[in-house]
Amino acid sequence: MASPLSAITSAMHSLCAGRALFVGLTAALALSGAARAEPLGACIWSRLSPAEHSHVLAAYARDMGAGADALETLDGKLKARAALCAKRGDIPPLWVQTITGSEAVQAYTAAALLAARRLDRSKLDAAWAAAPADVAACVRANGRLAFFSNGMGCANPAASAWLLRRLGLDQSQQPAARQALYYFNAKAIGEWGDTLVAKLAAKPAC
Repeated sequence: MASPLSAITSAMHSLCAGRALFVGLTAALALSGAARAEPLGACIWSRLSPAEHSHVLAAYARDMGAGADALETLDGKLKARAALCAKRGDIPPLWVQTITGSEAVQAYTAAALLAARRLDRSKLDAAWAAAPADVAACVRANGRLAFFSNGMGCANPAASAWLLRRLGLDQSQQPAARQALYYFNAKAIGEWGDTLVAKLAAKPAC
């Protein structure tokens, strides 16, 4: 059975192939000084309306595929908001969907974990920041597949186990364990997205 850290990545890869569908369950380079003060996905997500948030999050509550499909219906709005946030209009549309999807998954899973386990987003982010290099590298290797399908992923159960232990969870505690791993994979995907956008060729002067 696929590891929980690769499901979102597999789904993002399907979206990059032309279909917004989150499938499976498996798991970004650390951003440099050129990184955005706010992740691009967070900026795009913040510019959607409360009603749009509710629509997307309700879809994710059904399943990952439904959530991704709900985001796809907002494609035009996402492109426009991405251009405003990044101050450039040349970000590939599938990157925009993938980057925004990573933030939506983080929002959904963080809310679910807060309600069920009192694990707020700051605790999730602290666990990610404290991850040993090999753990973070494993999650990032899977996150990279959302943008580069021909890369090598990582199927190291120890990476998942370390992150769960940091939160006081283990694989037997479902759905919380699965939601936490979705969160970390989505965070890595968002970091990859920010890195790739930062590396796009400089926007020509008008």
